Amino acid sequence: MADNTPEFIDRINNPEKYPVIKNKDGSISTHRMAAEVDESGNWFVFPTIVMLPSGELYEFKNSQQAMDYNLRTGNYLPMKSKDEALSYSSGGYKKGTKLEKMGQPKK
Repeated sequence: MADNTPEFIDRINNPEKYPVIKNKDGSISTHRMAAEVDESGNWFVFPTIVMLPSGELYEFKNSQQAMDYNLRTGNYLPMKSKDEALSYSSGGYKKGTKLEKMGQPKK
């Protein structure tokens, strides 16, 4: 990965190489993206499920904690607008990736 590419991007593009969180309903989660704005009006997207240095996944209980962690560690993408950030975080990040069909029943 390039030095400035957030870690979560490789997890989106290559989900088979990483662990998942199994939810109570039987589904799985890999990222649970969030979008937030900082005090200067800049929008960011970032995962609320992050990979720790140990290789384990950790899920933040709220998006503010996740934002603080991800901004500190460089694991985020800046967005041009609120609409772009909300679109990406609400599933846009899955479009055209293996995550788009991951966990769906085979037809």
